[in-house]
Amino acid sequence: MTTTMIADMTLTHATAAASQPGSLLWLIPFLPLFGFLVNGLSGRRLKNTAIVDTLALGSVGVAFLLTLYYFVQLLGLPAEGRSIHQSLWTWFDIGGAQVMGGLTTARIEWAYKFDVLSACMALLVTGAGFLIHLFSTGYMAEERNDGRYYRFMAYMNLFVFSMLNLVLGANILMMFLGWEGVGLCSYLLIGFYFEKESAAIAGKKAFVTNRIGDFGFMIGFFLIFQVFGTLDYDTLMGSVREVANMQAITLYGHTASPTWWFNLIGVCLFVGAMGKSAQIPLYVWLPDAMAGPTPVSALIHAATMVTSGLYMITRLNFIYVNAPTALAVVLAFGALTAFAAATMGLAQYDIKKVLAYSTVSQLGFMFMGLGAGAFSAGMFHVFTHAAFKASLFLGSGAVIAACHHEQDMRNMGGLRKHMPLTFVSMGLATLAINGIFPFSGFFSKDEILWKVFDGWYQHGHYTGPTLNLVAWILGMLGAFCTAFYMTRLIVMTFYGEYRGGGHDPHGLTVQSEAHHGADDHAAHGHDAPGHPVHVPHEVGWRMWLPVAILAGLAVVLGFLNYPESLHRILPMVPADLFSRWIGPLLYQIAPAHPGEHVPPAIEYGLMAWATLVWAPGAMLLAWWIYKVDPAWSRAKAFVARFPNLFRWVNAKYYVDEFYEAALIEPIKRFSAQLWSFDTWVVDGMVNGAARATLIWANLMNWVDEYLVDGAVDLTEYIVQETSGVFRSLQSGRVQHYAFVMFIGFLVFAFWKFLV
Repeated sequence: MTTTMIADMTLTHATAAASQPGSLLWLIPFLPLFGFLVNGLSGRRLKNTAIVDTLALGSVGVAFLLTLYYFVQLLGLPAEGRSIHQSLWTWFDIGGAQVMGGLTTARIEWAYKFDVLSACMALLVTGAGFLIHLFSTGYMAEERNDGRYYRFMAYMNLFVFSMLNLVLGANILMMFLGWEGVGLCSYLLIGFYFEKESAAIAGKKAFVTNRIGDFGFMIGFFLIFQVFGTLDYDTLMGSVREVANMQAITLYGHTASPTWWFNLIGVCLFVGAMGKSAQIPLYVWLPDAMAGPTPVSALIHAATMVTSGLYMITRLNFIYVNAPTALAVVLAFGALTAFAAATMGLAQYDIKKVLAYSTVSQLGFMFMGLGAGAFSAGMFHVFTHAAFKASLFLGSGAVIAACHHEQDMRNMGGLRKHMPLTFVSMGLATLAINGIFPFSGFFSKDEILWKVFDGWYQHGHYTGPTLNLVAWILGMLGAFCTAFYMTRLIVMTFYGEYRGGGHDPHGLTVQSEAHHGADDHAAHGHDAPGHPVHVPHEVGWRMWLPVAILAGLAVVLGFLNYPESLHRILPMVPADLFSRWIGPLLYQIAPAHPGEHVPPAIEYGLMAWATLVWAPGAMLLAWWIYKVDPAWSRAKAFVARFPNLFRWVNAKYYVDEFYEAALIEPIKRFSAQLWSFDTWVVDGMVNGAARATLIWANLMNWVDEYLVDGAVDLTEYIVQETSGVFRSLQSGRVQHYAFVMFIGFLVFAFWKFLV
C-alpha cells in the first residue's frame, strides 16, 4: 500500500444535515427495544403467543418501513448531502480532556446518523431481521408450550436494537455500545438451550473470544480520542486531515509520524474486527455458535452481527487509507481466513457446520476487499452474502425441522422431491455463493478478487510475488473450495434417495448426534422404539417464504453493482450503482502508477475463467463424486488413500485442540494455582489472623471470667462472710450487749491481773 497521506486523497464527503424537528429517526432502533421490553417483562404472563409474535414482528417490521422511508428521503438529496442527523440528548460531557498536549471539550451525544452507509446497513438489519423473525415463528413453534418462547423473541428484538445502534450511531462510542450489545445477545441466543452443556459452553466461548477482540477495539478508540480529540464521525474526518499533515505526534512520551499512529490504531481496531467478524485466529467461536437455534445462526452469524467489523473499518476508512501497514494486515488475515476456512468446510457432515465455515470464509473475502482498498467491493459482498447465506441458513433450518432435527447430511438425501420450494431456494442461493453469472456472488466476490489482482498489477507489474498476488491465489483456491463444498451440500441433502427412512443400500447413514445437539427440542418422542418412520415434507409458509425471498434477492442483488467492464458490453444496465452510492464517504488510495490499469483482455479473461471454468469445474467435480456415484466410492477411496489429510481437515486442523492444550488448559491450571494460593495463603493469612484473634479473645475471656471476676467474687465472698459474723453480733437485744460487755470486762480484768 502507498503511504500517501490523506491530503493527497480524493474525497467527496456527505455533509451531515441538521436535525429535523419532530424527526422519527430515533424510532428505528427504539421500536425493537420496545418489543424487547414488553415481551421480556410481560411475555411470561401472555397466554396467547400470537401477541408475542405481533410485538416481535411488528416492532421490527415498522422499523423496516421507517428505514425505507428515510432511505427514500436520502434519494431525494444531492449526493454531497445525503445524511440525516438527529441528536436526542447529551450522553455525558467529559469537560477538559488532555489530548496531544492540549485541552479539548469532549461532549458525547446520544445521536443517530442516517447516511448512505448506515442506511444500507439499517435496511439489511431490519429487512433480514423481519424475515428471520417470521421464520422463527414457525421454526420455534415447539417452544410455545414450554414457557420460554417469549424469551427467545425478546432476545431477537434486543439484538436488532443493539445492531441498529451500532450502525446508526453518530459516534464511535455509540458504535461500541451496539458492539457490546450484539455480543451480549449473541451469548444469550447461542446459549438459549442453556440446560445443554454444549450450548452453554458455546455461548461462553463466543462471549470470551469476543472479549479478547473487544480489548483491541477499546485500545483503538481510546487512541483515536487521544490523537484526534473527538469520537464524532463528522468531526473526526476533519481532524484526520489535520493530523495527517503533521510532522510528528508525541503521545505517552513516544514521538512518531502520523502514519505510525494511524497503523497502530488500524491494527487495534482490526483486532476487534477479528473477534466480532470471526477472522483467524479468533474465528473459533462462530462454528460452535451453531449450538443455538437455526434462526440465530441466520440472523447473527450470516446476515448482521459478523459484519460489524467490516462496517467499522468502512466507516473509518479515512483512517485506514493512511495506515498502509494496517491495510496489509487486513488483506493478509482476510486471505488466510478465506482459504483456510473454505478447506475446513470440505470435510464437514453437519449441514450447519458447513455453512458456518462458509461464513468464516466469505468474511475473509470481505476483509480481502477492504485490505485491498476496495471498500465498496468489500461492503457490497456484505449485502449479497447476507441474502444468499441467510437463505441457506434458514433453508438448512427448514431441512433440519423436516428431518426431525437431523443435521448430518449423510442421513438426508432425496429431499428435493419432498421439499421442492426449499430445494429451489437453496439451489439459487448456492449458485449465488459459488459466483455463477448472473447471480449476486459473481458481482461481489469476483469483484473483490479482481480488485486484489488489480492491486498486484498496480504495485508489482508482474515482477514477482507480492502480498496481493498471494492473497489473490488464496482467494481463488478458497472460491474453488466454496463451489465444491456447497455443491456437495446440495447433492448430499437433496439428491438420491432419502436415507433417513431406512432406504440406504450403500450404507451411508451414520449414528448421528444431532438428536442430542443444539436443535433437538426436548421430549419429541420420535426416537422411541417402534415409532413410525418420519417422512420429510415441505415446511409451512412462515418458513419457506423467507427462504424464497432471500434467495430471490440473491439472484438479482448483484445488478446493483454491475461492473463497468460489463457495462461496456451491455450498456443498458447501469454500472456501479452501489459504489457510486457510498462513494461520497470513501477516501480513495492513490495508485502507485496513475493511469495504468490491467489491460481489458486480462480482465475479461479472468472473469471468463472464474465464471466458466473455475467455479463450474469445482461444482462438476463435487457432482461427479457425490451424485454420479451414489455410493460415494470415489470419496471413500480418497479418504482411504489420504486418511491423515482427511482426519486433519475434518478436525479443522485441530485448532480448537491446540487452543485447549496451549492456552485454555494452562490458563485453567494457572487459575487453579492462583485459587490455591488465594485459598491457602491469602485466605489462610486472613483466616489465621481470625483464628488467632478468636483464641486470644477466648483466653482473655477466661482471664476475665476466672481471674478478674474470680478475684472480685472472692473479695465479695470474704466481705459477705465477715459481715455475716459481725451482723450476728448486732442482734438488737440489750441482754446480749450486756453479756458481751460483761465478758469483755472479765477478759480485761483478767489480763490486767496477769500483767
